[in-house]
Amino acid sequence: MMRRLFFWALLAGLIGFWAFGDRLFPPKIIRAEHATISDGDTLTIDKVVFRLHGIDAPEYHQICKDENGLDWECGKVSRLHLADLARSGSITCAPRAEDKYGRKVAKCSSATVPDLAAAMVEAGLAISPGERGSAAYEEAQATAKTGKKGIWRGSFIAPSDWRTAHPRGNVVQTSMESMP
Repeated sequence: MMRRLFFWALLAGLIGFWAFGDRLFPPKIIRAEHATISDGDTLTIDKVVFRLHGIDAPEYHQICKDENGLDWECGKVSRLHLADLARSGSITCAPRAEDKYGRKVAKCSSATVPDLAAAMVEAGLAISPGERGSAAYEEAQATAKTGKKGIWRGSFIAPSDWRTAHPRGNVVQTSMESMP
């Protein structure tokens, strides 16, 4: 009887630790005066690479079409916009997870921008793909789409599809069909 009680108490403790571990041991929040921007959803602070949580931005070499069907460098524009947002003061990143490339997936802010990911989606320079049934910035994306901001003013391919079509080391700047 004592063995069973011990087993259930141990199991309950492990489940509680698993469920509330992030509250007991919160991830280290990183703060710095400057960040290096790789693309529209990736930045580096003190040699730690962060991927903005809840968004996917055009890749640096990705080309989109504008409302007139003309090519524009949406990946470069996305990167420049994140750099402008990050330039507005000290950067703070709160990690939430780690992706398969070892990057910290985080919610990041600057001195004047409370959520860099939200600002990128609002500008139409990143999408908010659905994860587990809902998109983190679904409303901001709908507003950008309705307002024809950034990539929504013409046609583009989803960044994840563009990466599949253009593996690293084989980058070709091409326009793609419009995203549904």
